[in-house]
Amino acid sequence: MSGDIWRWSAMDIAAAVRERRVSCLEVVESCQERIDAVNPAVNAIVDVMGAQARAVAGEADKAVARGDRLGPLHGVPVTVKVNIDVAGRATTNGVAAFSDRIAAQDSPLVRKWREAGVIILGRTNTPALSFGLFTDNKLYGPTLNPWDADVSPGGSSGGAAVSVATGMTPLAHGNDSGGSIRYPAYCCGVFGMRPTFGRVPHYSGSAPADLPIMSQLAVVNGPFARTVADLRAGMWAMSGHDPLDPWSVHEPVARPGRPEPCKVAVLSGLDGVARDEETVAAVRQVAAWLADAGYTVEEIAPPRFAEASMLRDRLLIHEIRRHMLDQIEAHAPAAEINEAHALLDATPHVDFEQFREGLARRTSIIRDWLLFMRTYPLVLTPTAWRKPQPANFYADPVALTEAMVLELSPLHVPPLLGLPSMAVPTGLAAGVPMGVQLMASQFEEERLLVAAEAIELRAGVLTPIGPAKDAGGTGG
Repeated sequence: MSGDIWRWSAMDIAAAVRERRVSCLEVVESCQERIDAVNPAVNAIVDVMGAQARAVAGEADKAVARGDRLGPLHGVPVTVKVNIDVAGRATTNGVAAFSDRIAAQDSPLVRKWREAGVIILGRTNTPALSFGLFTDNKLYGPTLNPWDADVSPGGSSGGAAVSVATGMTPLAHGNDSGGSIRYPAYCCGVFGMRPTFGRVPHYSGSAPADLPIMSQLAVVNGPFARTVADLRAGMWAMSGHDPLDPWSVHEPVARPGRPEPCKVAVLSGLDGVARDEETVAAVRQVAAWLADAGYTVEEIAPPRFAEASMLRDRLLIHEIRRHMLDQIEAHAPAAEINEAHALLDATPHVDFEQFREGLARRTSIIRDWLLFMRTYPLVLTPTAWRKPQPANFYADPVALTEAMVLELSPLHVPPLLGLPSMAVPTGLAAGVPMGVQLMASQFEEERLLVAAEAIELRAGVLTPIGPAKDAGGTGG
């Protein structure tokens, strides 16, 4: 039995551990065997912590034997991205020069996950400095999409998405300031949640300085999973206030009751922005599924969608231009440098007054969205207007227009607004995952999860799969 545990969901593992049908050590050994079998082909986990995980599993089994009160994820293997502190490990952020940044303590979300009972099995890959929608760096090399090595696995949390999609762990941590959870989830056919800003504390003591202000307001941490039930458990377990993150909130973890079907605003096109037929077809299919589940679906554009996307780009790219570009040029591979310059060249410069005005305008856009969401508590969009990009998209310098950047607008709007959103897989398009994005109002993650369950019921679960050339569906 233990040989197949890697296929199990996090909830099934936690239940089996509580009921003493399987030991934590058996769980870890099964997932470690899966890592040994597939990670060399995809390079998702770049710091394997097998020996430490076995020791933690042994202690976790003692807790079961004593009859201790167990956390909701007791014995569940997870991965943590290399840009967040795990005590005693290097927080490299994909940069060789940062290999001496050994964390003195866990980041708050890692501590919360450990308190819930998880066992950290490894650290996942990211592009250098966690910049961009591809996952490659000079320190660890590229992560490959298990569905098709010629397609990007997404970034910056590409390693996290691949570790879940291939069955190496049932849960993974990622973070997102412009799509870095949702885009890899989209590319790899798994669920990815970007919670409300402040829901999950963000802090790494190994970082030499705090992030610039717009980056602070945009970045959130969240989970990847193969099922909605696992995503729910993973997110609640890492949520909550911590004084190390002054932006984190005391909002109760889970609101009582199950949200009823509601009105859904559907955005299936954006004026002047190119789109792939497959992405629109996925949105319309999901709209029909939600209607069948009792939701009232209406084609209507949310307020100031393109404006919100462009404002996020101008504010955040301004900070990248001032605070990150020199480091990207010094430490990143050529393709990432090309990506950075393409985005910067397509984004107008802003001065201090324009930056200040932009932050003020951000408030008015958020206000308009919160009012809109009183009528339409859910918004359904593509995850991106284009299919997952080729892995070599930035191999040579690329010239982007503002309209081309807007092809990523569904990824860029939630970070400006601070609203929860999630990537939901819907099936395959020419052998590559396809999916949609759901958005909700502040702290309405449960509304997203319930709607995603209705989609999951119709679309099924696409993963785990083997590496490219061996993608065998759910693997039984």
